[in-house]
Amino acid sequence: MPDVAMGRSIRSVLTDDVLAKMGLEMEQARGLPNAAFVDEAFYELEQKYLFARTWVFAGRASQLPDAGDVRPVTVAGQPVILVRGRDGIVRGFHNVCPHRGARLVTEGADGLAMMSCPYHAWTYALDGKLKSRPHFHRPDCHDTQGDDNVSLFEVRTETWHDWIFVNLDGGAESFEGHIAPVEAWFSGIRLGELTCAHHETWEFDCNWKLAFENYCDFYHVFLVHPALNQSMTKDARKSMLTMGRHLMNEYWFEEAGRGGAGDKSGLGMSLVPGITPEGQNRAAYTVMFPNTALNVYPSNAQFVQFEPLGAGRTRMHMWFYFVPEDVGNPAFKETRDNLYREWDLLNREDEDICRRLQEGRLCDAYDGGRLAPYWDQGTVHFHKQIAEVMTA
Repeated sequence: MPDVAMGRSIRSVLTDDVLAKMGLEMEQARGLPNAAFVDEAFYELEQKYLFARTWVFAGRASQLPDAGDVRPVTVAGQPVILVRGRDGIVRGFHNVCPHRGARLVTEGADGLAMMSCPYHAWTYALDGKLKSRPHFHRPDCHDTQGDDNVSLFEVRTETWHDWIFVNLDGGAESFEGHIAPVEAWFSGIRLGELTCAHHETWEFDCNWKLAFENYCDFYHVFLVHPALNQSMTKDARKSMLTMGRHLMNEYWFEEAGRGGAGDKSGLGMSLVPGITPEGQNRAAYTVMFPNTALNVYPSNAQFVQFEPLGAGRTRMHMWFYFVPEDVGNPAFKETRDNLYREWDLLNREDEDICRRLQEGRLCDAYDGGRLAPYWDQGTVHFHKQIAEVMTA
């Protein structure tokens, strides 16, 4: 019965009226209601009925470089283990021993041959299969044969370039179908040849969806981001494109502004493999449903995650990628550091506006917005995807 009760709670927020208004023409359309942003109960429902039902980011493959490398992570509020097998494949398992439900792994480890439960020492191979159970039959009478009917609970796991994605409930579409629009958008760009050099985090006093929407919003650049505003051509700015569940956009740099304030192109560094000559003044990015993003500039890329910390708190992660020979090259240290500073400045400029967005959702008069037909197509599309998955 708990799932039925939760279903009623979802529908008490995502009512027929709310869903219908999302489907109207932009001049009349409304977005998600305030409760979707401020209620802790709805935040908890999202863990089970949004993040567990979709392909979500779980970790970087380069953090598990060798067989036997194990990393515990949390996905949709649930503990998960990422394991690099002897065959080189990264697999995901629920972080629980099937015997009595003890958490199996609490800290990362390298080069393990097996994973052993700290409660009764049931031992599992890197592929999740049970290998042994000490004292299983009686004292000093051990099971050393394993049992084909007992194994760790595997999680659907896919690795795309350096990024590991999991689907907890096993019911999402194929990963190939999920990621196909993103691959098409970055066609020809060899993202797998890049190396992660740096990781930064920022925290926002707002719901994860508001931070995510703000990241997609080109409209606020005119007012909130003066340096970025100067570095972009106005005629290249446009609203988000919808491709599958995802959103895409691109813009071109003002040539005169390259290397100056707001420029994040990595001027002078090696080009990202596959960038064409006409792409050397272009930034392309996608926001991948439900809560990640990928930016590709001529000489660098960023992978971004908006980690929900509660109904009104979000941690934004950003991993910076370059071609391998530029990662430790001292000649480019100043360029790399400047790139990190530019992103830090940009994201800090969003702190106040994201807090105001959250505070505004406490106003009962706000009913999902009066949306700008040119700029807000992406926001409505994002809201529709959330509603579709959660009410499925």
